Amino acid sequence: MRVENLEHLKELASNKNGDFEEFYISLANGMVRSSKRILYNAEFDEFSLVNEIDDTYQELKSSELEKETNLIDAIEKKALFKD
Repeated sequence: MRVENLEHLKELASNKNGDFEEFYISLANGMVRSSKRILYNAEFDEFSLVNEIDDTYQELKSSELEKETNLIDAIEKKALFKD
């Protein structure tokens, strides 16, 4: 399922159990994937993000996503998907 916008990402990444949701960015016309596990906490308007390529972890406010990640750019390019 393609992520349509930031609000859609928040909805898809919200999980009451606290489990991360699987996402990926499609690169090189779908030949390569950049996998990510994302969890959104609405109470704090905060994302927890694990980049699978190097197992790095980030905690970011919604306002920091564009500056600190490529997620907003991927959404705008219609390249962010939920597994």
